[in-house]
Amino acid sequence: MLVSEKLAIAAHLHVLLRRKTGRVTDTEWLAGNREYALEIIRFSRAKAAEDGHPDLAEWADKLERAMLEGKPAGKQPLAQSAMQMVRERHAVPPQGQAAVAAPAPASEPSASGFGQSVFGESGFADSTMVGPDRVRKPRDPNAPRYVGGIR
Repeated sequence: MLVSEKLAIAAHLHVLLRRKTGRVTDTEWLAGNREYALEIIRFSRAKAAEDGHPDLAEWADKLERAMLEGKPAGKQPLAQSAMQMVRERHAVPPQGQAAVAAPAPASEPSASGFGQSVFGESGFADSTMVGPDRVRKPRDPNAPRYVGGIR
């Protein structure tokens, strides 16, 4: 089932729950998080039985079918896959293969005419382009600074 279809079912159930029980839900989270959806389905069925709202039970069933239909088999949680990627990136390369070194930052303008993107003295990004036709004026150390003299 498409994510947009799950979202439509979740939105419809959200409106029913808000109107009939006063319960407010997060429709995007409802369409994307299986545990949250199962709890809202349980709540909807309980309220449908207590208060006599058959349409709540009907839409809870639709959401349950949508959530169970799209259940991926063996999908790894995001945190675990991120940790696996970090481990692979920092793993010691097998013997005979050289480790990939990060490129050293360029201190001179490159052939494209772009200069440093960060001031060496402060570490803040430069707001002007420095190239062969634009040269940055040296900063006067005695000139008042805006940060030091906030109005």
